[in-house]
Amino acid sequence: MKFVLWIVGLFALAVLLGLASTVNNGYAILFLPPYRMEVSFNLLIVGVIVLILLTHGALRLIGVAANLPAEVKRFQRQKKLKAARHALREAGIAYFEGRFQKAEREAARAIEDEFSDENKALALLIAARAAAATGDAAKRDDYLARLDALPERLRLARHMLEAELKLAAKEPLEALAAVERARALSPNLTTALRMELKIRLLQKQPDAVLALTEKLLKADALEPEQARRYRIAAYNQQLAGFTGGAEVARWLKKVPDVERANPELMQTVIDRLLVLGDETQAAQLLSACFDRGEATSELSRRLGQLAERLPSATRVELLGRAEKWLASSPDDHWLLVALGRLAFAEQLWGKAQNYLEASLSLSPTLAAHAELARLFEATGKPDLAERHYRQSVELALHDEA
Repeated sequence: MKFVLWIVGLFALAVLLGLASTVNNGYAILFLPPYRMEVSFNLLIVGVIVLILLTHGALRLIGVAANLPAEVKRFQRQKKLKAARHALREAGIAYFEGRFQKAEREAARAIEDEFSDENKALALLIAARAAAATGDAAKRDDYLARLDALPERLRLARHMLEAELKLAAKEPLEALAAVERARALSPNLTTALRMELKIRLLQKQPDAVLALTEKLLKADALEPEQARRYRIAAYNQQLAGFTGGAEVARWLKKVPDVERANPELMQTVIDRLLVLGDETQAAQLLSACFDRGEATSELSRRLGQLAERLPSATRVELLGRAEKWLASSPDDHWLLVALGRLAFAEQLWGKAQNYLEASLSLSPTLAAHAELARLFEATGKPDLAERHYRQSVELALHDEA
């Protein structure tokens, strides 16, 4: 349809020009001494138009010829840029395919011919990751250093990648320095905070771990259960630094109630108190756990380990609460063993035998048999003692097998 309109338009223009030429009968005189020419005015008009067109064409040719070197450079640049972008895409695909050597090779090719700062930064990041994946630390650091020459707005990605790679390479000090540089650019970046949290935990800096955990929890960047695990790990590190039971007691007052109710943490606290030789405080903590119904079989075993190391008054006090504890934990055979040991230490032979036999009825254990053997030896019943010794040996051999 467009072609038909063009043809019709050209014919109409030809008709109009023909009519115009018949109406215009004038002529023009060209006087160039000593010559004089008379030409048709219509021919003059056509000649001027043709001259203008020829002049325009010549000027265009001169312009094209003058711009030819720049056009060649532009073409070569476009060709290189196209190759660089293709190499960048290939590098990204190869990296995610796990072909790290190819990824580094293609990324290095993209770096050489890339003109965009953003794309060059992306190629350097991929190359650094690929070099780290192949274990080439020197190349990894070289690619990271080359990122420093790029604009500052691209430095955050550089620092975050360096922190991640250094942490994976077990270089926590360098990783921490990179995280701190990243946080200087973006103080509230939660990814940087989470990475710093891991590093501080590895560096055994529990105070910093607790502070970062609370900050991330308020920013909804940590799940409550994750935050609790980090807190417990920090508390364990703090406990390892205490040298006396008084320090542990002061520290416990600062621990939130919800964390003090964690059996895993209490088990660590009691173990530390046993190492420090503060059995009385350990017994108090165990007693409080049993009173609240928060005890576990592991805490019951700790109570059994304490039995003979406690003062007589403390043992009697603990035995006085035994019925309440058994009511809340009737199936805890380790609690029955612990109570049997407490009664044995107080020479309450009948009570000790009842607790230990009740433990065996729930679960036959080497510890219960051994304690009963000791009990029957102490009460002058060698035959029964021999039988329980034999059963304890059989259990030991069975467990060994």
